Amino acid sequence: MIRSLTLSPLLFLSVPLAAGMPARAADEAPAEVLPALTVEAQRRTQAAVDVPISLRALTGDEVEARGIRDLGDAFEATPNTDLRSQRGGMDAATVSIRGVSSTAFGVDPAVAIYMDDVFIGSDGGFQVPLYDVEQIEILRGPQGTLYGRNALGGAVNLRSRRPDPEAGVGGYLRLGFGEDVTRQAETAVNLPLGSDAALRLSARGDLAHGRVDNRAGTGDPADMDDLAGRAQLLLRPGELTEVLVAVDHLRDRSNPAAYGEYDRVWDEGVNQAIPFEGALDTSGASLRLSHDLGWASVEGVTAWRSTDAKGDGGDFTASPLRVNGYDRDHDQMTQEVRLVSAPGGALDWTAGIFLLRAQDDRYEYTGLSAALPADILFPGQPAIPYPYREGTRSQIDSTSLAGFGDVTWHAGDRLDLIAGARAGWDRREIDYDHRSNVAGMTLGAPAQKRSARIDGTDLSPRVGASWALTPETRVYATISRGYKAGGFNVSFAQGAALSYEPESAWNYEIGVKGEVLDGRLGFAASAFWMDWRDQQVYSFDGYALSIANAPRSRSIGAEVELTARPLPGLDLFAGLGLLDARFTDYPNITVGVDGDGNRQPLASRTSLSLGAEYREPVMEAADAVVRIDWNWRSAFYYDAANTMREPAYGLVNLRTGIDGGNWGLFFRVANLFDTAHRALAAQQAAGIHAIPGQPRTVGIEGVLRF
Repeated sequence: MIRSLTLSPLLFLSVPLAAGMPARAADEAPAEVLPALTVEAQRRTQAAVDVPISLRALTGDEVEARGIRDLGDAFEATPNTDLRSQRGGMDAATVSIRGVSSTAFGVDPAVAIYMDDVFIGSDGGFQVPLYDVEQIEILRGPQGTLYGRNALGGAVNLRSRRPDPEAGVGGYLRLGFGEDVTRQAETAVNLPLGSDAALRLSARGDLAHGRVDNRAGTGDPADMDDLAGRAQLLLRPGELTEVLVAVDHLRDRSNPAAYGEYDRVWDEGVNQAIPFEGALDTSGASLRLSHDLGWASVEGVTAWRSTDAKGDGGDFTASPLRVNGYDRDHDQMTQEVRLVSAPGGALDWTAGIFLLRAQDDRYEYTGLSAALPADILFPGQPAIPYPYREGTRSQIDSTSLAGFGDVTWHAGDRLDLIAGARAGWDRREIDYDHRSNVAGMTLGAPAQKRSARIDGTDLSPRVGASWALTPETRVYATISRGYKAGGFNVSFAQGAALSYEPESAWNYEIGVKGEVLDGRLGFAASAFWMDWRDQQVYSFDGYALSIANAPRSRSIGAEVELTARPLPGLDLFAGLGLLDARFTDYPNITVGVDGDGNRQPLASRTSLSLGAEYREPVMEAADAVVRIDWNWRSAFYYDAANTMREPAYGLVNLRTGIDGGNWGLFFRVANLFDTAHRALAAQQAAGIHAIPGQPRTVGIEGVLRF
């Protein structure tokens, strides 16, 4: 079984930097209108209401108030989106926006994720800890024009708090303690280095014993053991020039793979004779240069990122017979140069080039921990000696080059016309070698050693128009195309043909955004239809991971989001997502089975997010604060064959306490009603297994600010 109240009692002590984590002093009168929200969704700073894209922006303050620890938590609070980790932890995450996802481990994502202007090419770098966050922007719908070849379903723009030479010295420290020897820490410090330079250091760590019982007695999974850090140096060598150098690293030794029997894992925990143990290390370095030319600014981002992921263990059952593992080393270099127009003219435009070089070295294996006589596993099975290991070594080299441009013409006082395009070229090469340590014997896939190469080109345009109904309200209509490059089946391939084709989608969207009631109510609504061709679909039979193209799919839906401040001190949020994402032409989804009409994985028909926060002065310079959030989603499937169904569930999170401006004390509960749900389900060699979701978790949070 899983143990609720795992993090109770939890004490956080926090000393946030005023410039890095601004907080309203409690003796100030609460604003009676909604705060202005700006985003960088179109690679330039704009008011969110002026951006003709369906998006969800979470500020750093909201990230803290909601208790968002990673991107999965942010997606949980965003309608028509989902994010699941393949092993329940920080690596191999699957991202879904409007039903568009890649459910395979270690392949190109269908959603482009950028962290501080750097493209994250490995899914092992998606579900990383969030700390010292400025803002999270989740963009729905194809964003290929500005975000590239993998922005088929949408894009995520993560921004960290930056060094500030004018903010003074300050920082924050957050510490946590709880049951199961839980310890958590987060810290950041801003250090001005004169009037034109500053250094910002940030770090976070988590440590806890496993929260899921293992009936085999070989160690409880779902523990935490991670440490992450980031350093940023900001330099202004001239009045018009800025340089930002950043490095970051994550070390994760958690054991999150708490796979148990699909229908029993929540109540009974797991029964793993050989627990799966993994290690994840991600590192990055970037150099960002910007210079103001007057009529435009030129921005260049040069970056390197590396992800090293390893794992070894059993098959998540009580039998020690079978062992499995993987070793993946992904390295990438990216270069992007953008020219962005100065604001205030008749044209707002962005133009640039993007280059990516990446190498992915992988080894994935399965094996047996004992010799087996013939005909034990299946009729005709030969006698298998000990030790037996069978696996695939593959090296994938990728090159991507693209040029892009996007322009908004303010054709009149109320009319904006939008046009853009991205032209790209991709090349991929693979060296593939599948074999076992026993000459002439393979059980999971044919023995073969092959090399292959694929090239592809693409043009992804965007056109649209926006009309101001009033100074505070705009309607828009856009047509855009998204693209995802072709690739290879990189392990346990069942045939000699390793490659699969690119996929693409046209998205047709209308929307409205604005504010009414003198700025007390903000709203955004959108409706879309997506025509999807050659979708890359993942399947797994317990041995072989296979990706093939489904000829045609579609996604139809809508999003509605409301933010309101009806009274001073009371903030409300409501978000609704409606989605019908299906395969419309998918013959032979499995042997002899037609997949036409099947629902897309991770695509709930309805998703709902409600939140409320209320502040009331209770003493001199102090407010009582109550916040409650409810995130609900209807039933969905984990797989394209629609065999693994997750029933509808909703999670309630609570935060209440006293905020004195410079100090605070809060009581926090995640999953207040201890609602049973799964974090992930997957086909394994021994059948369908699942990882339980987070149980009720209680904590106390203390805050000091100066």
